[in-house]
Amino acid sequence: MPRKKIVKSKRVKKTEADLLTFKLIINNQGQFVIEKSIYPRDKINLHFKKENAGLIHAMFRESETYFDNLTETYELLLKELS
Repeated sequence: MPRKKIVKSKRVKKTEADLLTFKLIINNQGQFVIEKSIYPRDKINLHFKKENAGLIHAMFRESETYFDNLTETYELLLKELS
């Protein structure tokens, strides 16, 4: 009986990455959930070109401020509506 060859998956170079995400979710109990996801800062220099890394760090700084403000706004709005 012939042996099956083990096929190793090749490492694929990705062309896109989710660096920052902000989600406002409502669950099946009617509760709102805010989900923030941030790409690990210590991996930026490893996974991105040097000329892009500075811009990405700056975007992270600014986006985190906006995400925090947006989170506070949603929390205040939910308290008023509840």
